[in-house]
Amino acid sequence: MKHLSDHHRLWFYRILTLIATAILVHIAAVWAAPRLIMQVLMHGPMAKTMNMQNQAAFPPPVTAASRTVVMPSPDLLYSVCVFDMTAGPVRISANPKLQSYWSIALYAANSDNFFVINDRKADGRPVDLWLVSEAGTSDARPIPAAAQVVVSPSKTGFLLMRVLTGDYETEKTVIEPARRTLTCSPA
Repeated sequence: MKHLSDHHRLWFYRILTLIATAILVHIAAVWAAPRLIMQVLMHGPMAKTMNMQNQAAFPPPVTAASRTVVMPSPDLLYSVCVFDMTAGPVRISANPKLQSYWSIALYAANSDNFFVINDRKADGRPVDLWLVSEAGTSDARPIPAAAQVVVSPSKTGFLLMRVLTGDYETEKTVIEPARRTLTCSPA
């Protein structure tokens, strides 16, 4: 077998380094980046200012200057909650009673969307969710009869409620009370 020359050996190690670097960058982008983004979203300055740990928060309407959400839609009002099930289940409820679009989406700590309900799926009924962790807890509280059990893949995560509004100023008296029916609290 022929031995590699110094020149070939140098190129072999360069290619090996490039492949290892590409693998590490890929892992960082695919695995670490979503988790880091969610940690900043759930525990960063906005979360602390809005005090949204296991309680609903209602940010002001989006304007052209808003950039807390990448490319926010001025046609949507957002409501948020950071849920934490380390002490037990979290109960989420809402009863918007709107004729227009609304949705509630739940995201795991790694940014995966694991549950969505909207106006069509709710079909005019109130939303009553009993959120439990896939990892489980020692909590054995009875689940309310009307509640829908939703299993979260992580003990912490993020709730995003969207409410469609064509003209916020005109619809404010209807839309604000509707979105403020959202509750997110320890069960």
